[in-house]
Amino acid sequence: MKADLHIHSKYSARAPEWFFRKIGLADSYSEPRALYDRLRVAGMDCVTFTDHNRIEGCLEIAGMPGAFTSVQVSTRFPEDRAKIHLLVWGITETQHAEMQELRENIYDMQRYLAQHDLAHAVAHPFYRPSEPLPIGHVERLVLLFRHFEGLNGLRDRLLGEVTRFVFGALTPDRIDEFANRHGLAPTHADAWRKVLIGGSDDHGGLRPARAFTETPAAADSAEFLAHVRAGRCEARGEGGTPLTVSHGLYSNLRHFAGMRFGGASTTGLVGKMFSRFMEGEDPTEFSWTEKLGFLAEGIASGQIFELAKPANASMWRHFATHFSQTAVKKRLAEQTEGIVEPERRAFVIANFFASQLAFHFFTSFVEKVSRGNPLEALQEAAMLAPVLAPLAPYAYAFKSQAPDRPWLAEVSRALAGEVAPALRNTKRAWFTDTLEDVNGVANTIRRLTAACRAEGHDLVVVTSRSEITITDIPIKNFAPIGEFELPEYELQKLSFPPILQMIEYIQREGFTELIISTPGPIGLTALLAAKLLGLRACGIYHTDFPQYIRILTDDSFLETLTWSYMKWFYDALDVLYVNSEGYRRAWRERGIAEEKLRILPRGLDTALFHPSRRDAEFWTKRGVSRGATVLLYVGRVSKEKDLDVIAQAWAKLRRDGFALAFVGDGPYRAELQRQLPDAVFTGVLAGRELATAYASADVFLFPSTTDTFGNVILEALASGVPCVVSDQGGPKDLVESGRTGFITRALDVEDFARGVAQAVEQVAGGSIRTAARASVENRDWSEAGREFWAGA
Repeated sequence: MKADLHIHSKYSARAPEWFFRKIGLADSYSEPRALYDRLRVAGMDCVTFTDHNRIEGCLEIAGMPGAFTSVQVSTRFPEDRAKIHLLVWGITETQHAEMQELRENIYDMQRYLAQHDLAHAVAHPFYRPSEPLPIGHVERLVLLFRHFEGLNGLRDRLLGEVTRFVFGALTPDRIDEFANRHGLAPTHADAWRKVLIGGSDDHGGLRPARAFTETPAAADSAEFLAHVRAGRCEARGEGGTPLTVSHGLYSNLRHFAGMRFGGASTTGLVGKMFSRFMEGEDPTEFSWTEKLGFLAEGIASGQIFELAKPANASMWRHFATHFSQTAVKKRLAEQTEGIVEPERRAFVIANFFASQLAFHFFTSFVEKVSRGNPLEALQEAAMLAPVLAPLAPYAYAFKSQAPDRPWLAEVSRALAGEVAPALRNTKRAWFTDTLEDVNGVANTIRRLTAACRAEGHDLVVVTSRSEITITDIPIKNFAPIGEFELPEYELQKLSFPPILQMIEYIQREGFTELIISTPGPIGLTALLAAKLLGLRACGIYHTDFPQYIRILTDDSFLETLTWSYMKWFYDALDVLYVNSEGYRRAWRERGIAEEKLRILPRGLDTALFHPSRRDAEFWTKRGVSRGATVLLYVGRVSKEKDLDVIAQAWAKLRRDGFALAFVGDGPYRAELQRQLPDAVFTGVLAGRELATAYASADVFLFPSTTDTFGNVILEALASGVPCVVSDQGGPKDLVESGRTGFITRALDVEDFARGVAQAVEQVAGGSIRTAARASVENRDWSEAGREFWAGA
């Protein structure tokens, strides 16, 4: 026998949220008789409703096959009025009235239920949308009740996993401990053995019987309930998701609009679009006959003139023009192909339309900012609000459904003596805007991810790029809505990701921590997901963007604005990794709490980067005179790397027997080649070729003041090449001045040239090469990975 033991009809009218009550949105609009039919079609032998403190829905189906009367009673602990929901089944009208008199005191309620031998259970015991239940009350619930809802078809599946774990781990000793602590004797025998039931908790009438309770065969509902009371039952079905909640909310909004605004809202254009959306179909696909009918209705009702207002007309024009394109419709069809569930199809469609429009307005905003039209840019950004407003139910669902993980961990320790496996920090996602680019950020992500995976840890990199060719680490790539170039930062593209899809992926996959490498669109999406889903988030400060902005724009206001944004972004994280003590100190001075700041562990491939790779012919083949002293730079060839310092210092150093070489590419290469016509530019090198380039050089030059670490410094040192660096930024922490290289005053050409000359002199002696290699020999990516996983 099967029955959905937790389901609501239209008589659960009062919404728990203040805002919904304020606008008059009910908690459910499901008609009892229609809901009865749907439950029977879904295979339920018995049918009942558990409306909030009301039984009218059950009375409407009284006498129908398998029907019985039930209620969800809101009761309270008298100590502090903390609310608990109890599901009570198989009651009479008289019993319902009597329970309403007693429900302000949970102890009186429990005694009444026991005296009348009524089947009952604690509903969703660990779902607390407003405030956590004191642990003492959780322990009292264990003493008071035997039955609990172990599978709820509306709430996050994590709650069910924790419920099953903690109740399965109860022991007689723990029950005695609770009883002594609270002076409360257990109300039932073998109180450590709990019975778990299931119910859909459906409010929208869309997925009744998603979760249900199954017992052995029974002749009628009375025998079915006897099985439940005796514990001869099991919870079946599946838990809920934010999509379940949001789809139900959309359904309620449709009914609310129909009741509030009359038939036009359900029969006109918007109503028809809404219906198609709820069915998981493209809401813009209509026949010409339907379109003409909507036009006539709009003219007759006057609504067409609302659409013609300047703001609405502009947005509608964007909408109509964009989504009428064949390519766009094809992309939507591809994204929904193979998806059966209406709630998921509706979600994909909503995300698709909103993301496309948001990207359109966003790129227009970036374009106007880059052209120096900030007011027009703000006007463009303001148009995003009405575009994104219809997605509010999804944001609400993700936020309201997010389990309170710290509280659940506390509950788990109290009841089971340990944290439930589902709550342990064992599954992490690393978000980045850059992955295949040739830079230190991408290299660090790939190396640390590979090291963590090699240790058996569950870590996946999440990004959004039009194409990904990396195969050596696990990657989840979301096709971007579009890509755009950063103003003033040529050749650097960022992607505009499908935000809602990424958040839903994080929730569905059950990640326990999000690692965020960059504060761009991907990082912002991850931060939003962490806040909505209640997940721990740690960030890594890889790049000194405020310094980049100062150098690239020469605008102190934009630099200050960037600092403000970065402070807001990183302050919102639980942990912030930095690359050096200098940057830890700098962020502490800017107001980031000391306990949040940690040094990012870094490794090095000391087998690849090794002095033994030195090749006397490597630079000769590229036009360098045989036996020349090679001064080398490796990295992005861009203005913010302060490469003009090298160019100016070269003019002071240049003499026979010296050669200058650049490995890498970037927007400043053409200008630098013009300034240094006799220098060697190899473009990007990788692997063994890059390692040979390092080892075959004599001194490594890195004047950058904007790098927070400098992987290239480690690679040069491992290759036995001393480094000349700036005293501003992260690289200075990697060099021991006078022993493995020289630290010079930032942007001081004279001092930099002097440091290079000193390094060349020491290279001739040979000891500085040995010291450079020795300083990094103990760095290892495997150890860095272990340290990173343990500390994250």
